[in-house]
Amino acid sequence: MIIMAKKSLKDVRTDNTAQVLECILKQGQSSRIEIAEKTMLSPSTVGQAVALLMEKGLVEELRAGESTGGRRPILLRVTPGFGCIATVEIKRSSIAAQVFDMAGQLLETQTLMNRWVSGNDLLDVIDKFLKKLKNQKTLAQGRLIGLGLLYQDDIPEYDLMVEYSTLISTDLIRLETVLATRYNIPVKKEFINRYGLDYYLRTIDAECIDYAYINIGERITASFILNKSLVRNSEDSVFDLSEAVLSGNYAGNERRPGRSVAFAQEIALKKLTAEKIGKQLSQVIRSALLFFPVNDIFINGQWKNLDQIVEIVAKEFPVHPVIRKSGTPDGHVNDSFALRILTENYRRLVEA
Repeated sequence: MIIMAKKSLKDVRTDNTAQVLECILKQGQSSRIEIAEKTMLSPSTVGQAVALLMEKGLVEELRAGESTGGRRPILLRVTPGFGCIATVEIKRSSIAAQVFDMAGQLLETQTLMNRWVSGNDLLDVIDKFLKKLKNQKTLAQGRLIGLGLLYQDDIPEYDLMVEYSTLISTDLIRLETVLATRYNIPVKKEFINRYGLDYYLRTIDAECIDYAYINIGERITASFILNKSLVRNSEDSVFDLSEAVLSGNYAGNERRPGRSVAFAQEIALKKLTAEKIGKQLSQVIRSALLFFPVNDIFINGQWKNLDQIVEIVAKEFPVHPVIRKSGTPDGHVNDSFALRILTENYRRLVEA
């Protein structure tokens, strides 16, 4: 028989406070009564949690809400200036950063680099920006709550690895791991266009349960979502289809290629016409459907003849699955990503 450890009073209080903070974050503004109804906590428990959050400076009283017959309730919100969340867009042509307050309002935009850098050089660029941000006390008290890395969909994983050397050996470490350790903050990474598609589907409340996202750039990658859950390939969330498209054969276990192989694939892909890519990609999709039975396939990327490729693939699948070009993410993707980082790590704020 498994005996569950009993939670201490402190743990219970932390859990309750975290629930209240999560509710306020998701609602934007909420009264104590509304929080009690949504969390199923007693009004007194909510009151104690709110008092603790206000003492920490995390939550503030905003204004009186609409009355339903009695006294007008006081609305609460997360204090915008308590801290900030930064996002860094990593593209092949530039690296840019945005800073948001706790309410998701844009505070600052910076261009960090007008060219592509990778590995340790990329770490140095981001590190310099974060150090400056933390020293800028007038901006959200210099308190950095979290960091998001949004990178161009065809950038390979090895370009986001950092070389770390000791007297004994040299290892490659993921960029987000180094930053999370160095600044003791949660760091989340995502592909720009894939996250943009996810954001778009959520905003229109689209009923896409099983779908795929294919990005065509210097590599051809695919992400598969089955039952609204991202399928992972080993530790990765993308499947590199470059070799499969070049050969027209998909085996269902494509992984990220080694560096030298990847460069050879990029050169080979650039020699292909849009018609050739469209035909070969259609064959790969037909094989991939045996492993991943999706109903919708969204295609996007940096290829100059992308519309032609999408049209060719769509003709190969006139009925099922539905083939369409994915739109370019709008300006709300970054603030949505920043708030997602905040809501996924609200418990850290309570325990701090």
